[in-house]
Amino acid sequence: MWYTLRLPKVYKTTGLQYKWPLSLCLFIPCVYGADDNEFWTSVSFEKKLPYSLKLEFEQELRLLDQLSTFKQTFSELSLSYKVFDGLILQVPYRYSTYKEQDKVKQRLSIGGSYKYSFKPVSLKYRARIQRTFEKKEPSEDMIRNKCTVDYKMNKSIKPYISTEIFFPFNEDSVQLDEYRMSFGLTVDINKKNSMKIFYIFKKEDLTESDTNVTNIFGLSYSLKL
Repeated sequence: MWYTLRLPKVYKTTGLQYKWPLSLCLFIPCVYGADDNEFWTSVSFEKKLPYSLKLEFEQELRLLDQLSTFKQTFSELSLSYKVFDGLILQVPYRYSTYKEQDKVKQRLSIGGSYKYSFKPVSLKYRARIQRTFEKKEPSEDMIRNKCTVDYKMNKSIKPYISTEIFFPFNEDSVQLDEYRMSFGLTVDINKKNSMKIFYIFKKEDLTESDTNVTNIFGLSYSLKL
């Protein structure tokens, strides 16, 4: 009697599947030597509601000085509405506490995003107006615009790049005050769980004589309920 030995299938992979994570790992040690570094880590939960609504909650922690100093933590609750495929309106509320004693900020925003896909690439644009409140301080109004491009390598891995610009909004003028450039990798563990690793280059206080540049490294986890 003859038996046939079946070997396991070998799946082909492209070089691009390895270049994105490898580039990220090689780039992080180079920029980590900068003076200003932060680490952001967050956990978020989302739940679909009737009538095309979705409720999201996020808890984030931000650290300074090579993970040794607490900077900020915030809780954010957001309600979004899906107008049609690709277009979403969103209203987030954020409550933040800082390392400075008794420093608390509250932020209310309203905005929308539109996503267009031509597989395996997707383009997303997000616009947002936000107002930040702090005790004994005047409120701060900001306009934010963010563009993101992502590439779906396979069912679970999606690298992306993005840029975001910030404009303080007041009666006198609207000037660019901050911009962020980012790249990262989103990994879908399964249908309900995903993780994201990212790097952000942030330059702020552009309207001042002394600007501030920060390298940000982050890790986030998301769960769909």
